[in-house]
Amino acid sequence: MNDTPKLSYCADYVRRNDKDRFLCSLFAIPTAREALFTLYAFNQEVSKTREMVSDTMLGHIRLQWWRDTLTEISQGKIRKHEVVEPLSVLIQTHQIDVADLETLITAREFDLADKAPENQADLDQYIDQTSGHLAVIAAKLLGATDPDAREAARLAGNAYGLVGILRAMVFHGRTKRIYLPQDRMTQHGVGQGDIFEFRKTDPVKALTREVAELARQRIRDARKLRKSLPKNAIAAALPVVLADGYLRKLSKADFDPFSAEFGLARPASVRLTLNAMLRRY
Repeated sequence: MNDTPKLSYCADYVRRNDKDRFLCSLFAIPTAREALFTLYAFNQEVSKTREMVSDTMLGHIRLQWWRDTLTEISQGKIRKHEVVEPLSVLIQTHQIDVADLETLITAREFDLADKAPENQADLDQYIDQTSGHLAVIAAKLLGATDPDAREAARLAGNAYGLVGILRAMVFHGRTKRIYLPQDRMTQHGVGQGDIFEFRKTDPVKALTREVAELARQRIRDARKLRKSLPKNAIAAALPVVLADGYLRKLSKADFDPFSAEFGLARPASVRLTLNAMLRRY
Protein backbone atom coordinates (compact mmCIF):
# COMPACT_ATOMS: atom_id res chain seq x y z
CA MET A 1 0.00 0.00 0.00
CA ASN A 2 1.34 3.40 -1.00
CA ASP A 3 0.90 6.00 1.74
CA THR A 4 2.38 8.82 -0.33
CA PRO A 5 -0.27 11.53 -0.68
CA LYS A 6 -1.40 12.25 -4.22
CA LEU A 7 -0.49 15.68 -5.52
CA SER A 8 -3.21 18.03 -6.65
CA TYR A 9 -3.33 19.00 -10.31
CA CYS A 10 -1.65 22.36 -9.63
CA ALA A 11 1.05 20.84 -7.43
CA ASP A 12 1.92 18.21 -10.03
CA TYR A 13 1.78 20.79 -12.82
CA VAL A 14 4.29 22.99 -10.98
CA ARG A 15 6.45 19.98 -10.13
CA ARG A 16 6.73 19.13 -13.82
CA ASN A 17 7.14 22.64 -15.20
CA ASP A 18 8.64 24.82 -12.46
CA LYS A 19 10.70 22.50 -10.28
CA ASP A 20 12.56 25.28 -8.48
CA ARG A 21 9.43 26.94 -7.13
CA PHE A 22 7.89 23.55 -6.41
CA LEU A 23 10.83 22.63 -4.18
CA CYS A 24 10.75 26.00 -2.43
CA SER A 25 7.01 25.69 -1.80
CA LEU A 26 7.59 22.48 0.14
CA PHE A 27 9.20 24.57 2.88
CA ALA A 28 6.11 26.73 3.35
CA ILE A 29 3.74 25.91 6.18
CA PRO A 30 1.55 22.96 5.10
CA THR A 31 -1.66 24.97 5.09
CA ALA A 32 -0.20 27.46 2.59
CA ARG A 33 1.45 25.11 0.12
CA GLU A 34 -1.59 24.50 -2.05
CA ALA A 35 -2.13 28.24 -2.43
CA LEU A 36 1.45 28.61 -3.65
CA PHE A 37 1.04 25.71 -6.07
CA THR A 38 -2.09 27.34 -7.47
CA LEU A 39 -0.35 30.70 -7.88
CA TYR A 40 2.65 29.14 -9.58
CA ALA A 41 0.42 27.04 -11.83
CA PHE A 42 -1.34 30.21 -12.97
CA ASN A 43 2.02 31.84 -13.58
CA GLN A 44 3.09 28.85 -15.66
CA GLU A 45 -0.10 29.08 -17.70
CA VAL A 46 0.55 32.69 -18.72
CA SER A 47 4.35 32.47 -18.95
CA LYS A 48 4.28 29.64 -21.48
CA THR A 49 2.01 31.59 -23.85
CA ARG A 50 4.74 32.43 -26.39
CA GLU A 51 5.86 28.80 -26.57
CA MET A 52 2.32 27.58 -27.20
CA VAL A 53 1.41 29.74 -30.18
CA SER A 54 2.75 30.02 -33.71
CA ASP A 55 1.29 33.47 -34.22
CA THR A 56 1.53 36.44 -31.87
CA MET A 57 -2.16 37.24 -32.34
CA LEU A 58 -3.01 33.84 -30.90
CA GLY A 59 -0.81 34.70 -27.96
CA HIS A 60 -2.73 37.91 -27.32
CA ILE A 61 -5.98 35.95 -27.54
CA ARG A 62 -4.70 33.48 -24.94
CA LEU A 63 -3.69 36.27 -22.56
CA GLN A 64 -7.08 37.93 -23.07
CA TRP A 65 -8.74 34.63 -22.20
CA TRP A 66 -7.06 34.79 -18.82
CA ARG A 67 -8.06 38.42 -18.33
CA ASP A 68 -11.67 37.55 -19.11
CA THR A 69 -11.44 34.57 -16.77
CA LEU A 70 -10.30 36.77 -13.89
CA THR A 71 -13.12 39.23 -14.59
CA GLU A 72 -15.66 36.41 -14.53
CA ILE A 73 -14.27 35.09 -11.25
CA SER A 74 -14.82 38.53 -9.74
CA GLN A 75 -18.42 38.28 -10.95
CA GLY A 76 -18.88 34.84 -9.43
CA LYS A 77 -18.59 32.92 -12.71
CA ILE A 78 -16.09 30.06 -12.63
CA ARG A 79 -14.89 28.39 -15.82
CA LYS A 80 -14.23 24.66 -15.65
CA HIS A 81 -10.45 24.52 -15.76
CA GLU A 82 -7.91 22.72 -13.59
CA VAL A 83 -6.15 25.96 -12.59
CA VAL A 84 -9.08 28.38 -12.74
CA GLU A 85 -11.18 26.55 -10.16
CA PRO A 86 -8.63 26.57 -7.29
CA LEU A 87 -7.52 30.06 -8.32
CA SER A 88 -11.08 31.30 -7.96
CA VAL A 89 -11.09 30.19 -4.33
CA LEU A 90 -8.01 32.29 -3.59
CA ILE A 91 -9.56 35.30 -5.29
CA GLN A 92 -13.00 34.98 -3.72
CA THR A 93 -11.51 34.57 -0.24
CA HIS A 94 -9.39 37.69 -0.84
CA GLN A 95 -6.09 35.83 -0.55
CA ILE A 96 -5.02 37.11 -3.98
CA ASP A 97 -5.92 40.38 -5.70
CA VAL A 98 -7.05 40.19 -9.31
CA ALA A 99 -4.96 43.28 -10.08
CA ASP A 100 -1.80 41.42 -9.05
CA LEU A 101 -2.59 38.57 -11.41
CA GLU A 102 -3.39 40.99 -14.22
CA THR A 103 0.10 42.46 -13.82
CA LEU A 104 1.58 39.03 -14.50
CA ILE A 105 -0.58 38.68 -17.61
CA THR A 106 0.28 42.12 -19.02
CA ALA A 107 4.00 41.53 -18.48
CA ARG A 108 3.85 38.54 -20.82
CA GLU A 109 2.93 40.76 -23.76
CA PHE A 110 6.64 41.53 -23.93
CA ASP A 111 7.31 37.89 -24.85
CA LEU A 112 5.02 38.16 -27.86
CA ALA A 113 7.02 41.05 -29.36
CA ASP A 114 10.04 38.76 -29.98
CA LYS A 115 12.30 41.76 -29.45
CA ALA A 116 15.31 41.95 -27.17
CA PRO A 117 15.22 44.60 -24.42
CA GLU A 118 17.11 47.70 -25.50
CA ASN A 119 18.96 48.11 -22.21
CA GLN A 120 19.24 46.78 -18.68
CA ALA A 121 16.45 49.05 -17.48
CA ASP A 122 14.03 47.45 -19.95
CA LEU A 123 15.08 43.97 -18.88
CA ASP A 124 14.81 44.90 -15.20
CA GLN A 125 11.27 46.16 -15.74
CA TYR A 126 10.29 42.89 -17.41
CA ILE A 127 11.83 40.82 -14.62
CA ASP A 128 10.27 43.00 -11.93
CA GLN A 129 6.79 42.53 -13.42
CA THR A 130 7.23 38.77 -13.79
CA SER A 131 9.55 37.02 -11.33
CA GLY A 132 9.70 39.95 -8.92
CA HIS A 133 5.96 40.53 -8.78
CA LEU A 134 5.31 36.81 -8.51
CA ALA A 135 7.51 36.67 -5.40
CA VAL A 136 5.56 39.56 -3.88
CA ILE A 137 2.23 37.77 -4.42
CA ALA A 138 3.70 34.61 -2.92
CA ALA A 139 4.91 36.55 0.12
CA LYS A 140 1.44 38.04 0.54
CA LEU A 141 -0.07 34.55 0.47
CA LEU A 142 2.33 33.60 3.25
CA GLY A 143 1.28 36.53 5.41
CA ALA A 144 3.82 39.24 4.52
CA THR A 145 1.89 42.50 4.92
CA ASP A 146 4.65 44.99 5.71
CA PRO A 147 5.97 47.06 2.74
CA ASP A 148 9.57 46.22 3.67
CA ALA A 149 8.73 42.51 3.66
CA ARG A 150 7.20 42.78 0.21
CA GLU A 151 10.23 44.71 -1.04
CA ALA A 152 12.48 41.96 0.32
CA ALA A 153 10.47 39.40 -1.64
CA ARG A 154 10.58 41.56 -4.76
CA LEU A 155 14.37 41.87 -4.65
CA ALA A 156 14.68 38.11 -4.18
CA GLY A 157 12.37 37.47 -7.12
CA ASN A 158 14.26 39.92 -9.31
CA ALA A 159 17.60 38.30 -8.51
CA TYR A 160 16.22 34.86 -9.33
CA GLY A 161 14.67 36.20 -12.52
CA LEU A 162 17.94 37.63 -13.83
CA VAL A 163 19.70 34.31 -13.28
CA GLY A 164 16.77 32.70 -15.06
CA ILE A 165 17.47 34.83 -18.14
CA LEU A 166 20.99 33.40 -18.28
CA ARG A 167 19.79 29.84 -17.72
CA ALA A 168 17.27 30.19 -20.55
CA MET A 169 19.75 31.39 -23.18
CA VAL A 170 19.84 28.01 -24.91
CA PHE A 171 16.07 27.65 -24.84
CA HIS A 172 15.55 31.18 -26.14
CA GLY A 173 18.28 30.75 -28.73
CA ARG A 174 16.56 27.69 -30.17
CA THR A 175 13.42 29.76 -30.70
CA LYS A 176 15.41 32.73 -32.09
CA ARG A 177 14.69 34.97 -29.14
CA ILE A 178 17.04 37.08 -27.07
CA TYR A 179 16.41 38.56 -23.63
CA LEU A 180 19.86 40.03 -23.07
CA PRO A 181 20.05 43.85 -23.29
CA GLN A 182 20.96 45.01 -26.79
CA ASP A 183 23.32 47.70 -25.53
CA ARG A 184 25.34 45.17 -23.53
CA MET A 185 25.53 42.87 -26.56
CA THR A 186 26.75 45.72 -28.76
CA GLN A 187 29.32 46.77 -26.18
CA HIS A 188 30.79 43.26 -26.15
CA GLY A 189 30.52 42.74 -29.90
CA VAL A 190 28.02 39.91 -29.55
CA GLY A 191 25.53 39.45 -32.38
CA GLN A 192 22.27 37.53 -32.62
CA GLY A 193 24.01 34.77 -34.53
CA ASP A 194 26.37 34.18 -31.62
CA ILE A 195 23.39 33.39 -29.42
CA PHE A 196 21.31 31.53 -31.99
CA GLU A 197 24.25 29.31 -32.99
CA PHE A 198 25.52 28.86 -29.41
CA ARG A 199 29.00 30.16 -30.15
CA LYS A 200 31.28 29.74 -27.15
CA THR A 201 33.35 32.83 -27.91
CA ASP A 202 35.25 35.08 -25.52
CA PRO A 203 32.86 38.00 -26.16
CA VAL A 204 29.86 35.79 -25.31
CA LYS A 205 31.56 34.64 -22.12
CA ALA A 206 32.48 38.22 -21.20
CA LEU A 207 28.87 39.32 -21.70
CA THR A 208 27.63 36.40 -19.63
CA ARG A 209 30.14 37.16 -16.87
CA GLU A 210 28.97 40.78 -16.75
CA VAL A 211 25.32 39.82 -16.38
CA ALA A 212 26.22 37.11 -13.87
CA GLU A 213 28.13 39.61 -11.73
CA LEU A 214 25.10 41.89 -11.80
CA ALA A 215 22.90 38.96 -10.76
CA ARG A 216 25.26 38.17 -7.89
CA GLN A 217 25.00 41.78 -6.73
CA ARG A 218 21.21 41.51 -6.94
CA ILE A 219 21.39 38.46 -4.68
CA ARG A 220 23.50 40.39 -2.16
CA ASP A 221 21.00 43.25 -2.27
CA ALA A 222 18.12 40.84 -1.67
CA ARG A 223 19.87 39.30 1.32
CA LYS A 224 20.39 42.69 2.94
CA LEU A 225 16.62 42.87 3.49
CA ARG A 226 16.01 39.28 4.52
CA LYS A 227 15.39 40.24 8.14
CA SER A 228 12.38 42.22 6.90
CA LEU A 229 10.70 39.08 5.59
CA PRO A 230 8.73 37.13 8.22
CA LYS A 231 9.99 33.62 8.84
CA ASN A 232 6.68 32.15 7.72
CA ALA A 233 7.09 33.87 4.33
CA ILE A 234 10.63 32.68 3.66
CA ALA A 235 9.52 30.20 0.98
CA ALA A 236 8.69 33.12 -1.32
CA ALA A 237 12.36 34.15 -1.37
CA LEU A 238 14.04 30.73 -1.29
CA PRO A 239 14.56 30.62 -5.09
CA VAL A 240 17.47 33.00 -4.44
CA VAL A 241 19.32 30.08 -2.83
CA LEU A 242 18.95 28.08 -6.03
CA ALA A 243 19.96 31.08 -8.15
CA ASP A 244 23.16 31.38 -6.14
CA GLY A 245 23.89 27.73 -6.83
CA TYR A 246 23.33 28.15 -10.56
CA LEU A 247 25.79 31.06 -10.65
CA ARG A 248 28.38 28.84 -8.98
CA LYS A 249 27.88 26.29 -11.75
CA LEU A 250 28.21 29.02 -14.37
CA SER A 251 31.48 30.19 -12.84
CA LYS A 252 32.84 26.63 -12.90
CA ALA A 253 31.89 26.45 -16.58
CA ASP A 254 34.05 29.55 -17.25
CA PHE A 255 30.89 31.57 -17.89
CA ASP A 256 29.92 29.54 -20.92
CA PRO A 257 26.11 29.93 -20.92
CA PHE A 258 25.72 27.06 -23.37
CA SER A 259 27.55 24.47 -21.26
CA ALA A 260 25.65 21.43 -20.04
CA GLU A 261 27.16 21.94 -16.58
CA PHE A 262 25.24 25.20 -16.30
CA GLY A 263 22.19 24.64 -18.46
CA LEU A 264 21.38 21.21 -17.07
CA ALA A 265 22.38 21.97 -13.49
CA ARG A 266 20.07 20.46 -10.90
CA PRO A 267 18.70 22.58 -8.06
CA ALA A 268 21.00 22.71 -5.03
CA SER A 269 18.57 20.73 -2.88
CA VAL A 270 20.90 20.24 0.09
CA ARG A 271 21.78 23.94 0.25
CA LEU A 272 18.11 24.79 -0.13
CA THR A 273 17.10 22.49 2.71
CA LEU A 274 19.79 23.88 5.02
CA ASN A 275 18.78 27.48 4.37
CA ALA A 276 15.10 26.66 4.76
CA MET A 277 15.74 24.97 8.10
CA LEU A 278 17.64 28.03 9.28
CA ARG A 279 14.83 30.24 7.93
CA ARG A 280 17.13 32.27 5.74
CA TYR A 281 17.95 32.77 2.06
